Amino acid sequence: MASFEVSILGASGGPLDGGNQGVLISTPGNPLNKKYICVDAGSGLRQIASMIVSQNGNVSMGEGCRSDPIESFYERLEEPLHSFVDSRSEIVRGLGPDAMLESNETVMNGALRIFSNMNEYYITHPHLDHIAALVINSPACLATEKVLWGLRTTTEALRKHVFNDILWPNLFAQNKMSLELHTLDDYQSHKVKSIPNWIITPLRVSHGTTVETQLPCLSTIYLIQDKITNNAVAICGDLESDVISRKRWLANAWKHFSATVPLERLKCILIECSCSNATRDEHLYGHLSPNYLIHELKQLSRAYGKPLDGLQVIIMHVKMSVGMRDPRLVILQEIRELAAAQELGDVRFSIALQGYTFVL
Repeated sequence: MASFEVSILGASGGPLDGGNQGVLISTPGNPLNKKYICVDAGSGLRQIASMIVSQNGNVSMGEGCRSDPIESFYERLEEPLHSFVDSRSEIVRGLGPDAMLESNETVMNGALRIFSNMNEYYITHPHLDHIAALVINSPACLATEKVLWGLRTTTEALRKHVFNDILWPNLFAQNKMSLELHTLDDYQSHKVKSIPNWIITPLRVSHGTTVETQLPCLSTIYLIQDKITNNAVAICGDLESDVISRKRWLANAWKHFSATVPLERLKCILIECSCSNATRDEHLYGHLSPNYLIHELKQLSRAYGKPLDGLQVIIMHVKMSVGMRDPRLVILQEIRELAAAQELGDVRFSIALQGYTFVL
């Protein structure tokens, strides 16, 4: 039985503007008053509207969406969806059947209805490509309560540097605006208010260092667990390998996974892999390449003490770069080849595609 619908509002790591990281998560089932949470908000309301437009029948991969054309600006203007997604993954176009328009409802009204049921944001870190839509969409919070969550480094940055009455109005100080900001503690489980059978745990990870001061730049992995099914998904912000950071933050996260979620219940990890293996370490800037991603998955396998059979790994935050071939396809091929050589197990690797929902 599926526990999660993971809708990709945006998955790009830049430098193209638009389509940046934002993931909408809900439970399958009754569409009436369906609730959502959002992890990161580089993309938001506009993409919800676009996904409603694209519904048109919303079929699964096995029933026809395998050949959907996916925009690419490289050797071809479009690539088929099946080039990006493991054939065993269940994926649907748009937000799923629950997002169909109601009678006489406009697309914008439908998008705002779904937006109003998206009550909680969990932000991994405060970089612009992970918060831009949160800011621009904030006037729509007049009609609906929104709570923003993050580790202290994230919430302090949002209050001081974004909603500061200079870059953007301080909406937290307005009684008329139902927008709240709350801090989470590292490794402390938190009950999701809008979906009571879910708990979410923030795990601190490294995202390199700041440019001028060379101070640690922190990010977050969110582990989301369904208390009814005991299934879980993990959604990662930008991060770098322990090999480069020389910390044990990812090792600690993998240890926490293995101690709290049986491997067969870990349905998916959405994790960044921004650059191909052709990228030198000093040009990763706090991100992963396939070599380092596979190294970290190997550490996860060791934490569990067995191969990662059945695990889905969805790659996000690929950066567009100069070349003939789409970097997403380059990175996916490198990952699959390395995983086979390292005997990781039967892992299902896919690329996160904007406008599609993975059913887990």
